[in-house]
Amino acid sequence: MFTEKLQDAIAETLVFEEEIQQNATILQYQAYKANSESEIRVETCTTELTNTLKRLQTEIAEHQQTKQQLHQKTLEFEAVLQMLPHLYFRIDTDGKILDYKPGKIQSIHQLEGVVAGKKILEFLPPNIRIKFQQSINKVVETKTLVSFQYTLLLSEGNRNFEARLFPLQERQIIVIVREISHSEAKFRAIAQREALLNRLSSQIRASLDLNCILETAVQEIRNLFEIDRCVFFWYRQNTDSPQWESVYEAKSSILPCLLTDQVVSDEIELIAAKTLNKEIIRIDDVETVSDSMTQQFLSDFGFTAFISLPVHTQSGEIGAFSCGYCNGFRPWLDDEVELLQAVTDQIAIAIDQAKLYTQSRLTAQTAQDKANQLEATLLQLQQTQAQLIQTEKMSSLGQLVAGIAHEINNPVNFIYGNINHASQYVRDLLSLLELYQQHYCPPVPEIHQHIYAIDLDFLRQDLPKILDSMNIGAKRIQQIVLSLRTFSRVDEDGMKPMDIHEGIDSSLLLLQNRLKAKPGQPEIQVIQEYGNLPRVVCHAGQINQVFMNLLTNAIDALEEGVGNASFPTPHSQLPTPYIRIRTELTADQQVIIRIADNGPGMTEKVRQHLFDPFFTTKPVGKGTGMGLSISYQIVVNKHGGQLQCFSAPGEGAEFVITIPLQQQSSEQ
Repeated sequence: MFTEKLQDAIAETLVFEEEIQQNATILQYQAYKANSESEIRVETCTTELTNTLKRLQTEIAEHQQTKQQLHQKTLEFEAVLQMLPHLYFRIDTDGKILDYKPGKIQSIHQLEGVVAGKKILEFLPPNIRIKFQQSINKVVETKTLVSFQYTLLLSEGNRNFEARLFPLQERQIIVIVREISHSEAKFRAIAQREALLNRLSSQIRASLDLNCILETAVQEIRNLFEIDRCVFFWYRQNTDSPQWESVYEAKSSILPCLLTDQVVSDEIELIAAKTLNKEIIRIDDVETVSDSMTQQFLSDFGFTAFISLPVHTQSGEIGAFSCGYCNGFRPWLDDEVELLQAVTDQIAIAIDQAKLYTQSRLTAQTAQDKANQLEATLLQLQQTQAQLIQTEKMSSLGQLVAGIAHEINNPVNFIYGNINHASQYVRDLLSLLELYQQHYCPPVPEIHQHIYAIDLDFLRQDLPKILDSMNIGAKRIQQIVLSLRTFSRVDEDGMKPMDIHEGIDSSLLLLQNRLKAKPGQPEIQVIQEYGNLPRVVCHAGQINQVFMNLLTNAIDALEEGVGNASFPTPHSQLPTPYIRIRTELTADQQVIIRIADNGPGMTEKVRQHLFDPFFTTKPVGKGTGMGLSISYQIVVNKHGGQLQCFSAPGEGAEFVITIPLQQQSSEQ
């Protein structure tokens, strides 16, 4: 028993050892695999770190080299700045000094107290301060180089300088100030002045807009002479108290506007008198003016120096260019005065040219208006003439139709009135004949022979039919005569109540022959959808003329549509041509008559000119272009209504007549 247990234990131990050995093998393989992967990752990371380290070393070396080069350039730039006789500033956009090199002209500008961190404007004279601020604003706005010249008035004489401002990154500006010679300053001033004159002359040649020229002139003069204000005044002399009115102004942004001011001549008597006498006013220092009123007037506007040049035109208008300085003494140089004089001469010429141009335009416009009026009058005369001719033709036609209708009516009435008696007489005779045949039979041979010759049986049957046909024909003639009288309406003068449906029916009856089928033309169906209309107050004959014109045009359009159809399409397969007529009375007592067809329609271009006199799309000899125009005049002008057309290619056309049920007056 013990031995068996021991054997079992040994067997289990062997199995367990075998499992341990297998697990150890698996673990050993997994450890080997993990170790291999770790070695690969470590090797990869080591390579990447080595490459990154090399790049960093290269970049550090390049950075150190760049830093050395920048340091060398800075030293060279500072050496250059130390050698140059210029002032050098590096400022931000608010004017705060970031860096400063005095140069050899520092003492001239009295800049001994300049330090970094303060604003450059604090160390500049008032007149230069304004220019510097304007230039800084312009550099910030345009991101480009800005330069300007200025003059320092010193005891040993005037010195001329040029300031250049150039934008840097990070909202910084470099400012370099250098001294320029008097000849260079004068040359530049002359070049600038010539450029000003050229610009003004070009504007005068290119445009006769006086407002644009004057506005440009005051701006250019202010910029060129570097003054605080330039104003152009008009002398308004056509008033009870003559006034000087400022109309254009260029000024520093810190100064008040003068454009709303009007100054009476008495308030500036000395200035006004000299300007009217074509004299130049030239004041270098307002405090030296002897006239107290003039001095007070100029001081009230803040002027410390003042110059004014008169502008007198050939047309008698008077103006003045007034230039003011607000920061102390300002000498007006002779060449400046000469330039201003040349400018005023150019402006005087421009004013005269602009006035002549305006007058010529007014004259041309007046002539054009008269030409348009004459053209309109001629067109109206042609239209009136055509209408008169058409009216006379219609009147003559109406009289002719009425006369024919009257002449036809008498014999027709005679025939129609007697045909019933004749029919009765024939019936009586036929009855008598039947009685003879009944009571006197057989007849003698001669009568029998005559009965056979005239075919008495057929005659007895056909004679009543002939009389009935004659009766129908007489009625038809009566209807035609009635339609002719209805259409002409020569017996009705002025506006009277009219049965619209009766007028439409009479027009259709007269056009009946054109509605019938003809070779190559199917019958035109007429669809009458009449509403319940009372009698309408209107010119009956004229309204009938409108109906006739519209129905005739509809028939022409339908015939044209069939004529343009693509054959050999059988007529039976073509859409049936029709004219639809509808009438109605609206709630606001307007009578509407719609006449529509399913013809080829018309383009928008044709529709827009449809009611123009003499406009027609028909061939020569088939249309005068007056039918629709006269219809429009009758409906719109004579009856205060509307005549509209709605159409599109391939969709037919519809004419809509709208007239009031009752007219405002009995006669139009």
